[in-house]
Amino acid sequence: MMMISSDLARHTAATLATAFWACSASAQMPLSLQEAQDQGAEHAYAMQRAELDVEMAQRDIKELLATGLPQVNAAIDFNNFLDIPTQVVPATSFDPGAMEDQVLEFSFGTTQSLTVGFSATQLVFSGSYLVGLQAAKVLAKAKDIAVERTEVETRQAVAEAYGTSLAAAANVVTLDRALTLVSQTERDLRAMAQEGFMESVDADQMLLTRQAIEQQLSTARLQADLSVKVLLFQCGLDIDTEVVLTDKLADLTVQSVPEAIQSNLQVGTLPSIEEQRQYVALAELDVKNKRAEGLPQIAAFYNSSSQAFRDPDFPVLAEQNNWYPNQILGLSLSMPIWTSFGGRQRVKKAQLKVLNAQTGMEQMTAAARLEFDNAKAGFLDAEAALRNAESQRDLAARILDRVESAHKEGVRSSFELNTAQNQLIESEGNLIGAQLAWLTAQQRLIASNPQP
Repeated sequence: MMMISSDLARHTAATLATAFWACSASAQMPLSLQEAQDQGAEHAYAMQRAELDVEMAQRDIKELLATGLPQVNAAIDFNNFLDIPTQVVPATSFDPGAMEDQVLEFSFGTTQSLTVGFSATQLVFSGSYLVGLQAAKVLAKAKDIAVERTEVETRQAVAEAYGTSLAAAANVVTLDRALTLVSQTERDLRAMAQEGFMESVDADQMLLTRQAIEQQLSTARLQADLSVKVLLFQCGLDIDTEVVLTDKLADLTVQSVPEAIQSNLQVGTLPSIEEQRQYVALAELDVKNKRAEGLPQIAAFYNSSSQAFRDPDFPVLAEQNNWYPNQILGLSLSMPIWTSFGGRQRVKKAQLKVLNAQTGMEQMTAAARLEFDNAKAGFLDAEAALRNAESQRDLAARILDRVESAHKEGVRSSFELNTAQNQLIESEGNLIGAQLAWLTAQQRLIASNPQP
């Protein structure tokens, strides 16, 4: 339960956030709603990940492109034969008169050999490579669009967190003022009871009210501190950063009607729809890739190597310094001839993935239209609720004014005064909730139809 006097009620909306954040303001970073959204668009964790995804997609393109350019490898092989291999040949190869089953054994070669060479390859044609390069570019574009979608979502989340922080601060201010009022009323009633003008039960009832407000105020302060940390987290800032929120709920809720509510939904410009369109294109390219797997792949290659043979047991050979070159230049071609219809099944499966992606596109389009209609209806309802809450707060303030005057004259009882105060308290709380709901509905509507 919250309480506030009628005089203070007229000025509460203008001082809610300022009063809460006034402590050591000189050491705090001022932060408006726009600044908070800009901070989030630049530093939010989701934005950082989205931008890293873009960078990785660009690297993927360069990596794939490099696979189609010349590839050069070097190799060095050293062999030390602990046992020189033995070769067996029929003896009749050297002596026609030898027995048929007789064999001759030969062990020849050197104990050490060294081969140094390099090889170069160049992809001449590959259908999968060409399609893969196209797919990598489409994926990079999808990641770019994902950054735009993430920014829209981040700005909405930051705005909601900002509004929640303002509402929490407003609740603290209102409860603090209500506690001051209730405490004063309790003291007045206690003094009147001691003088015999009324029963002490009225003062005891006010004591119960004060204790309840004290508990609510303690909880509200904890919630206010936590809501600011949530805001800083959404902005991608250190949650221990000292900030002062410079915007006020009352000011934010008197802004002009969002452009999104006055314009038609442009589904084609929505980042989420455009992103899904790129994934449909990726699925179509996958069909082309599966078909391209049946085409020949041609590559050119060149190998050059030199060999040296040494035998440390024979100094004569060790003194020789001969290297024996070997060079190969050629083309290689490979292509599937018969896959038992496996290639056909892969193509059919890829075509089904295209249909799945297109169905997802249609679903997202319908969902986007529904979300826009819901957001528009929600905003109009929040607008009406806000104006009604403002009217009720003003009416409750006027009622309290009259009841206070009558109570001082002895015409109204303390119970009626308490009831009027409670009505104003409730209307103040309802107004804060309506302002927060209005801001949330506004940001939802903007996110449902972001304007370029």
